[in-house]
Amino acid sequence: GVPHAVLESRALTRLNVELWGRALRYHQHFAPHGTNVNFMTITGRHALRLRTYERGVEAETAACGTGSAAAALIAARLGRLQPPVQVTCASGDVLEVDFRLTAKGARAVTLRGPAVYVFKGCYGSRPAAARQR
Repeated sequence: GVPHAVLESRALTRLNVELWGRALRYHQHFAPHGTNVNFMTITGRHALRLRTYERGVEAETAACGTGSAAAALIAARLGRLQPPVQVTCASGDVLEVDFRLTAKGARAVTLRGPAVYVFKGCYGSRPAAARQR
C-alpha cells in the first residue's frame, strides 16, 4: 500500500501544508521512498477535516481517498471518533469512510464519495491519430 503519516492540527485552515508536508514527506523516518502526509482536525464523533500533501504530486491535493481512510482509522483507533466517518477534504468534497475495528486492525473498510476525471493524456508517444498524419 501507500504509506501515510497522519498528524492532528488545531489550525488546519491556517496550516502551511506545502512547508510542513514537504518537510515530513522527506523525513529520514520515512526514507528512502517518503510518505504522504495528512493533517486532520476532528470536528465531531463521526467527522473530520483533512488536508493532504501527496508524494509524487509533491503538493497539496484537493482530496485523497487513501489519506481519508488512514486518518479515519487512526482517529478511531485512538478512540477519538467512530465509524462511519465523514471526511471533508480540501476541495470541500465529503468522503465517507466506514469500517469495523478489531483487535488486529480494521476490517471491511469502504470509501464512498465523488470521483471525477482531472486529467487525460498520453505519455511516451504521440496519440494514434497524430501518428497517421
